[in-house]
Amino acid sequence: MIPPDSPFRQSSAPKDNLGCISTKLRKDIHVDSGDIAFYRKCMVEPQLERVAMPACDRGFLVGVSLGNAHRRRIFTGARALDRRFETDSIYIRDFSEDYQADMYGNFDFILVELSRAFLTRLGDEQHVPTLGGLTCAPDQKDPVLGHLSRALAGNLEVGGPLNRLFVEQIGLAMGTHLAKQYGDFSTGRERAKGALSAADEARAKELLLDKSHANASIADIARECNLSRGYFIRAFAKSTGRTPHQWLLEQRTEQARQLVERTRMTLSEIATICGFADQSHLSRVFLKLVGMSPGAWRRRGA
Repeated sequence: MIPPDSPFRQSSAPKDNLGCISTKLRKDIHVDSGDIAFYRKCMVEPQLERVAMPACDRGFLVGVSLGNAHRRRIFTGARALDRRFETDSIYIRDFSEDYQADMYGNFDFILVELSRAFLTRLGDEQHVPTLGGLTCAPDQKDPVLGHLSRALAGNLEVGGPLNRLFVEQIGLAMGTHLAKQYGDFSTGRERAKGALSAADEARAKELLLDKSHANASIADIARECNLSRGYFIRAFAKSTGRTPHQWLLEQRTEQARQLVERTRMTLSEIATICGFADQSHLSRVFLKLVGMSPGAWRRRGA
């Protein structure tokens, strides 16, 4: 079902196995290597398209952005999360969940599809329990995956046994890194005592950023993670180095900084969009975190 606030209307054009309209892609490369698959998807037009896929048992899809111009609105039930992708931004999609997103073109992604068989094999090779899942924060960047993806990008179109071996080895490196950083197990590094799990941290950040939950209390978010309010605050600070309030102010300030730099919107409009009480509130927080007022920051870049 298309949310009522979405300007998109479902296209009847044929789509690929990831929900994209293939005819609108400038690059559309697919390399299958058994229980892991690689894609290069590139679209240079800024037009709006919908990706919609029902749940299935294919495993996980990891996207690594090679560009800076893409944004999308991801729908989860009645909630919508706006996401802007920069170089090295990543996302992780669990195929066992329905997926719907409005995509505003201009993207260049390396995508890695990891089957559950691959995750089982990875666990056997690393002598650890089978990986139960992968999850990351909604604003996650990963320079390691970015570097590996750029190395992979130039080789997906090249044939031959040596290149296939190279692609397979890069895929294994990416899978191992993903398991260590975003999975249910970690080789050689245990989760810090008292910190949030990767899944709870990602869920908490998603709820904090979700404007439809702007009135949600810390207790509400803690309850979503099956934690008490006090334990959640301590665990969030252990995981991020910030209290939930501090972390959210930093995220809103960073969003405001980008709007100050890139748009001609008034500071009052930016304050409203970024969730500040008013322009004065934005100016106080911006000065504290950035070191100068929003107006001075805009004049500095002029």
